[in-house]
Amino acid sequence: MTMKRFCLILLSLTLLVPSTSVFAYHQESISLQSLDGTIVTPLTRVNDVSGASFVVADLGNDGTEEFIVGNGMGLEPRVRVLRKDGSEIGSFLAYDASLGVGINVIACDLTGDGYNEIVVAPQRGGGPHIRVFNRYGEAIDAGGFFAYAESMREGVNLACGDLTDDARAELVTLPAAGGGPHVRVWNWNTDEELTENFFAYHMSDRSGLVGSIENKKLFLSQQHTSSPTIKEFVIHSSVTMTDEETISIDGLGVQSLILFQGEILLTTSSSDTLYNVSKDATQQLTLPHATLATDDEMIWITSGRKLYAPETEPKRITIDLSEQRLYAYEHGILRNAFLISSGLNNATPLGNHTVLAKIPLVHYAWNYGTGDSRNYDLGWIPYNLRFYPHIYMHYAPWHNNFGHKMSHGCVNVGLTNIQWLYDWAEEEIPVSVQE
Repeated sequence: MTMKRFCLILLSLTLLVPSTSVFAYHQESISLQSLDGTIVTPLTRVNDVSGASFVVADLGNDGTEEFIVGNGMGLEPRVRVLRKDGSEIGSFLAYDASLGVGINVIACDLTGDGYNEIVVAPQRGGGPHIRVFNRYGEAIDAGGFFAYAESMREGVNLACGDLTDDARAELVTLPAAGGGPHVRVWNWNTDEELTENFFAYHMSDRSGLVGSIENKKLFLSQQHTSSPTIKEFVIHSSVTMTDEETISIDGLGVQSLILFQGEILLTTSSSDTLYNVSKDATQQLTLPHATLATDDEMIWITSGRKLYAPETEPKRITIDLSEQRLYAYEHGILRNAFLISSGLNNATPLGNHTVLAKIPLVHYAWNYGTGDSRNYDLGWIPYNLRFYPHIYMHYAPWHNNFGHKMSHGCVNVGLTNIQWLYDWAEEEIPVSVQE
């Protein structure tokens, strides 16, 4: 029987190719660092593909601050409490373990009992389901609440602090990139109570918001833009904007916004620049697209992840061969990212392509000739996206070595990721393969 050739993972790789940089594993661990780099705390269980959110807070009210770290994209929605040396005090799941969109975390004293609570919200892809936990990781929210319509999937950013001088913090929910500029302020008595509800920018603005609270003021910035406007609000008897400033940044959007010693600082999603908005100054960081947090004495940073692409089609796939990663974007906003295995010897075609077909099953086999040791027949493989003649993104059940170039030209993907990608992708969406 004549069989058309399809790409396949190369078997017996150690016999064919020496151990060189082609096998470099493109998933790197990340750390929490002081801004000056003198203190470095390794983070286990997260990486530069997933990213992480974090905040610094004193949970025990004992004068010792902890790191509260939320897992990023592709990982279970676990919150971990760490000492500043990186050792773990405890952890808990904020949502069902299957939720892999990443989570945002914040900590503040919502209840007024003198102890900080931990508040969690899903990142892009999850609903606006807010959870509130005490310092031991025990839920105090009767299952949580939805800050916006349950169908919202843009993700929710968080800010927390005392806005009304009532000796307890308010929680501020902010739609992330793709959502409208709809700010909601919540008080907590025995459960959540919506106390303020306003649009910080024009209602049609879909750049999303990030924010921070200091000295009873709410500071906001647009997120998915290279010219964000930073606004300052006071919220007492009414919402009043007291200041605003528009700046230009060298990235496609804002990664993080904090206040430190009265100064507004922000980082971008696609550069290593730290902007001091208050002083109109910049400095280069040691980490790209860094996430910021602060305690009373210093600024802390960790590696974020790519959030945006310059292209803004409804859906786009970018495959970076140098990183061995696939990025899925919606309207220029990152929806998912994961490791892949592309072709050895430049076998995966560079350039701009499209999803030509979604094929439930493909028979991956090739016959080089009778008795040839290179012959293979791995049967019918599910989840196949063709983007070039005889070249697919597809499930590769024969290995778990993603992050290495290994195939005849196809893009090998793990089961969970290819299931997601196959369901999400549509025929004719752009596929860009780059180095």
